[in-house]
Amino acid sequence: MAVLNFDIKTVALPSGEESKAVFLTGSIDASTNQTFEGRLSDILSSGTHNVMLVLTNVKYINSTGLGTIVKCVDNFREKGGDIKLVGVPTKVIALFEMLGLLALFETHDTIEAAVSSFGKSKAAKAAAQPTAKFPIQFKHPITGMGLNVSQPGRFKDPRSGDYFSIDQNGTIEFYEMSKVKMIEAKLPADMDFTAGLTSLAAGLATRLKLPADVSTRVQRGIGDAAAIIRGHSKDANETFNVLLVGDQDKLQVGIVGYGSALNIRPDDPGLKALESSVEDVKHTVLPTRGYLLTFTKRVR
Repeated sequence: MAVLNFDIKTVALPSGEESKAVFLTGSIDASTNQTFEGRLSDILSSGTHNVMLVLTNVKYINSTGLGTIVKCVDNFREKGGDIKLVGVPTKVIALFEMLGLLALFETHDTIEAAVSSFGKSKAAKAAAQPTAKFPIQFKHPITGMGLNVSQPGRFKDPRSGDYFSIDQNGTIEFYEMSKVKMIEAKLPADMDFTAGLTSLAAGLATRLKLPADVSTRVQRGIGDAAAIIRGHSKDANETFNVLLVGDQDKLQVGIVGYGSALNIRPDDPGLKALESSVEDVKHTVLPTRGYLLTFTKRVR
């Protein structure tokens, strides 16, 4: 069973308000999620509305944990506060990037940077003026039920339980974390693990009841990506992390590396081969360190 330990410290903000720095060690998953949410709820109930989650020593976050972080951020913002993420591990940043969640959170390398950002965030929020005409009415993309939003922000649909955000321009993003399934693997870069990864992808596609074409194309993409990694790896000790993420509409693969294996040029011929197999091929230099190669196959 996974373990999640808490070390909570009081930190004064520039405004004089009290905040909490919550240092987490372990994993945020189905077995620790209730405790995690409970501790944050206790902090909010006690009257502290600003929190820094220090994730440096968090080894794993599953879709349930991600959904809870989104929920807790919303709860704190509803009370006029916020939750800032500090020291987010590279593979977690990669997962946020894959799921489109980076826009929902504010991340910082250090507690000092997070502390100074609280005052700046309030000033920026006060100065921001919507460019879209509110209220905005629209339909949930899956259920078709109508929604009405009076101002920019992040919200929860009370019927589906899904979270969504609307920015100043009226752009809408949905985050259906309850439907996301994930598999994570850590592998050495100098060996061919294509067969094992394709087997995992096929199993995830089967669990999600995705069409055979989705599974086949993703498996082909894994083979292309493995060829890129083997061709560029120069260190026998180099490793990379693989994130397989899927829902009812798509299957995504994210590969995180820190060395030469994913330090590739935009015109790399391996990327061209990958683009012929799958969709949305993207090579990203991560804001922490390292590289992220992602690709997707969607249900047509």
